[in-house]
Amino acid sequence: MFRTTGPVFAAVRLDESADEVLRQAVEIARHYGVKLYVCHVLPDVGAVRPLFPQLQMEDALRTTDFEAGVYRALSERVAAFTPPRGKECELKIEYGTEHAAIIDAAEQVGAGMIVVGHGSEKHRLGGISERVVRHAHCPVLVARPPEKGGVLAATDFSDPSTPAVDAAASEAGRRGRELRVVHAFDILRYGMVTDPTMPGLLPLDFSAEIEEALRGHLDECVRRVGAAEGLLVRGAADRAVVETAEKLEADLVVVATRGRTGLAHLALGSVAEAVVRGAACSVLVVRMKA
Repeated sequence: MFRTTGPVFAAVRLDESADEVLRQAVEIARHYGVKLYVCHVLPDVGAVRPLFPQLQMEDALRTTDFEAGVYRALSERVAAFTPPRGKECELKIEYGTEHAAIIDAAEQVGAGMIVVGHGSEKHRLGGISERVVRHAHCPVLVARPPEKGGVLAATDFSDPSTPAVDAAASEAGRRGRELRVVHAFDILRYGMVTDPTMPGLLPLDFSAEIEEALRGHLDECVRRVGAAEGLLVRGAADRAVVETAEKLEADLVVVATRGRTGLAHLALGSVAEAVVRGAACSVLVVRMKA
């Protein structure tokens, strides 16, 4: 089963999202008995004014005072959840582009999981949490306030997605919540493969055969992890998972990602990032092992 063996790395902003990130990160670190790092990223002043080196010394002095203030504020925030010093927790101030600094710092400490919030900022290539999900080499938990439902695991029945279902089972046990497994399928895709000239027009009996086969795979997955229920839903995977989570008032959705980047990512998109962006609850993204 899934477990976090490396440290938990919580990346926080000093805003309303910080408390939920810290709460969930502390609970996970304590449950698995691992160290907790709490990180806040500041902009790199030297990169802001590279053409004015005479001003960088003045900026550096101001930054030192500002960093001290940020560290105090971060310590006070963390103290509400766990002691701010010692083996249990270590605070870090990093500089640079936010998502890149988070990933680099997490890799330096060998993080077993990154916990981030989901802010309201928008970017044409996705927000900070989506970009961390896209590039991180370990599981990423996007923390949102708790809901009253259970844990929802999304699967495509592939071997690489198995760790995501296992992680969902572990999280359901840790949280004391019911586990449900969902598989979303778009019947139009099967129609296009069967007859490219008539996409989506399938004989009813063939459509039923597809659904019956998928139900068999889903039932097997449910039995393997001891889930309460298996849900087979039609539609595009990202939208179907988000809508199912909303109907169930899920506390957590767990999905897998292959972490595509570049043109392949832009062309195909990412189900994991779309779920992170659209879900109202926390989302745990587990990187597929190819």
